[in-house]
Amino acid sequence: MSTLLPSSVMQGMSPDLASFLGNMQAQFMSLQQRTNELESLAATNAKLTAQLVNAEKLIADLRSQLASQGNCQITTNASTSSAPTTPKEPGTEASTWATTAAAAHNSVVVPTALSVCKTPRPPSVRQVAASARMFAIPTGPKGYQYVYIPRSRRLTHREVRNSLKTLGVDTGRILDINFPAKDVVGILVHNQYAEKFQTTLTTVAIEILDAFDPLDPKNIADPKYKSLSDSELEEVAAELHSDRCMKALKYLRPHVAVPVGHFFCDQGWISKEDIPVHSVSGPGAGIHDFQSPSRRTSVAMSE
Repeated sequence: MSTLLPSSVMQGMSPDLASFLGNMQAQFMSLQQRTNELESLAATNAKLTAQLVNAEKLIADLRSQLASQGNCQITTNASTSSAPTTPKEPGTEASTWATTAAAAHNSVVVPTALSVCKTPRPPSVRQVAASARMFAIPTGPKGYQYVYIPRSRRLTHREVRNSLKTLGVDTGRILDINFPAKDVVGILVHNQYAEKFQTTLTTVAIEILDAFDPLDPKNIADPKYKSLSDSELEEVAAELHSDRCMKALKYLRPHVAVPVGHFFCDQGWISKEDIPVHSVSGPGAGIHDFQSPSRRTSVAMSE
């Protein structure tokens, strides 16, 4: 409604009466506008109330489901926000309907995090097999061996281990990784796993270097040994390989380091005095002791 009375009628009235009716008309239009706004706010309030009921029902259902899974502690972090309390000018936001709708909206509790106890992960096939081997009667071939394979570039121990794992190798059975020559990787495994390990490698066309000799002087790449005689180079090659073996023993567990040490000794790579022994000095002592022979000097590994 734009006017209460036609303009032609308003013109025929006295100025005072026309002014009074004009003020009444303005107040009526203002009330009409506010009524429309209140109706809109009432609809919004009804919608928010319905959403609040649904949210409370959802939270109750989630609590019930989590409680039925076992002794799990549910932690709910709720966040609430409150409307500013600064004074406002009279108008739509100052009405009762607007205040009620805003309060309903700001009082909704929203769950932000649910802490649920995780179900223990079942042991892997490799873990089960490793545990079973601890209680099995030893069968099959005994001893250890290095399997030598080529490499196309400089590699780290982690890169070799990760790549072998990708190829399907049980890296838990790998005891040592070294680099005895510039283009060769040496991998120490138990004889019981050696055949399966080599089969896995040959399946993906990786060559096994059966003829490789870690004591061959040709493996020495450091130019500082270039001036040595053949016999001296043989001694250096033996020293380098002995150093690699001693380093491998330091990183093996005691129950593995001792038999591997005997294997190295049987091959003539280390002396009997180099075989690690279990520490007997009580709790807090080292895992095993190493006795360095007087004949051996510290020589850096060649790449």
